[in-house]
Formats: sequence, C-alpha cells, structure tokens
Amino acid sequence: MFTPTYNRADKLHRVYESLVKQTLQKVNKEYIFEWIVVDDGSTDNTKELVEKWKRSSPFPIRYFYQVNQGKIAASRKGIEEARGELFLFADSDDEFLPDTLETFYNVWQRFTEDEKRKCGGIGVLCQDQYGQRIGSDYPVTDRLIPSWEVMFQWNNAKIGETWAILKTENLKYAFQIPLEAQKLKFIPESFFWTRIVLELKPYSFFINKVLRVYYRNEGDNISNNIREKYPEGFLFESQWFITHYPWMLYKAPKHYVKYMVKYIIYSSFLRKRIQESYAVLPKNFFVRFLFLLLYFPSLLIKKRYLEGNI
Repeated sequence: MFTPTYNRADKLHRVYESLVKQTLQKVNKEYIFEWIVVDDGSTDNTKELVEKWKRSSPFPIRYFYQVNQGKIAASRKGIEEARGELFLFADSDDEFLPDTLETFYNVWQRFTEDEKRKCGGIGVLCQDQYGQRIGSDYPVTDRLIPSWEVMFQWNNAKIGETWAILKTENLKYAFQIPLEAQKLKFIPESFFWTRIVLELKPYSFFINKVLRVYYRNEGDNISNNIREKYPEGFLFESQWFITHYPWMLYKAPKHYVKYMVKYIIYSSFLRKRIQESYAVLPKNFFVRFLFLLLYFPSLLIKKRYLEGNI
C-alpha cells in the first residue's frame, strides 16, 4: 500500500483508519502489507501525525520525506521502496472498505503461477462518499483478459472511476521519468499505464465489487481544473504517445486521433507555433497529414476541452 501526500494531514487519516479496519492483516503471523508514505514536502503536521501512528500501528508504516517535487516523483520514490509483489495506490484523501486487502489477497492466491506471471493487475469498482456507485460494472469479470483489449475496446463502457492493485515489477519498469520530463511536477498517470499496456502487454483481472471510496467535490482535489493547471504534463504525454507509438494509427486509430487532438490543443495553449509542433512529429506521411487535418478543428474545441466539458 502506497500513499503520496502533500499538506493533507486533515485527510490522511482516511487511509490510516481504513488500513486499521482491514479484515486481513496477517497470514501465518506475517503481515500481508506495509504502508509506504512519501511526504512530498508538506509544511503542515503530516510528519508528526505519521510518526504518532507508527508508534501504535498494528501494521508496518514506512515514512519518507522529500523536498517538494510533485506527485509523480513521490510515486516513483514509493515504487522504488516497495518490497511486495503487488502495489496499491491509495491517494491521501482516499478511503476503502474493510475487506479490500482480503479480497485482493484471495484473488491473487487463487491464481496459478502462470496466471500470476501474466497478470498485471486486479481491478475493482468505486463509490463516492455518499455511497453512490461511480460508473457501471466491468463488461468482463472473473477471468484474465489482455489489457490491450481493455484500453482499446472498452472506451464506450462508461465504467467511470476504478481502482486496481498492480504488479510491482511492471511499475518499476514503467514509472521511469524520461529525461525531458524530469522537471515537470505533474504527468498524467495514464502515461505510465499506457507504457505498461503497450510495452509489457500484461493481462488484467476484474471484479465487479466496490472497494474504494472516492471523495468528490473537495476544494483541494488535484483533479479540479487539472487540464489548465498542468498543460506541460499533458503536452508531454500526448507528444510521447504520437511520437513513440505511430503504429497505433493503424492498430487503434480512434485512440491515436484522441492523442493527436490533445497534442494540438496543448501545443496551442502553450503558444507553440504550428511549424514547431509539426517538426517533432514522426516522419510518417499519414501521421503528419492527420496533424494538418485535425489542427484547426482541434482549436475550435480547445476552450471546451480545457474546461473539462469534452
């Protein structure tokens, strides 16, 4: 279990209290989890709070402090420190149900060694703080399916907010921050998930069971106006996709078009000239033609997209 945090001492208790309530904490007198907390330069009483919990916690807590570098750098630190086979992200304002870790543990133990080798993660569902489901059920449950299929064929399923426990070794591979992005404080997490799917090609397992409580409409939530807050991160993600995976134009054209539109929108928002944006594209006739074809239509929807209305 891993939590990156920054000035969330007033909400971090949700994660801790959820862990205390877990119905399964040990197997054969061995803890099945530890809680890694990476404090990304908090100026509130986060350190004192976590240190107090460490003294009385019924499970291991490992706390790390770093100068403020952003959530992605904090996540990278947490992944580097992880010692378990599986890795579960819990945001610093999250809450989850008492049988969460028992559910993940039991599913994983049911797998054969070959299934464990293939599986990259186990997905579950979410509800909000009022007990309302977020989104719909998974189209396929209780069997391993290629993650590729999930990414490119479930686009219209309207599943909504989900949660997953992931294989640590895959995260250690994919959560490498490229040199050109190391100064960015934010990169969309989808950048790393896409790398796992396209480069490692794991399978996924899904359960139509609600385990996470996702808090909506909190004033300090990072998702508020996120597209306008961190355009450099979104530009980096979209540029990486269209330049590193041009073959996706033929394999999954709708997905590629989506990233091209995002690339054009963020390039324009950051006042890059069309010639500059065009120059970094792969030397592929169809990719460059698509850029020119979509350039002005993308500008027409830029305002609505950045406001989160598309």
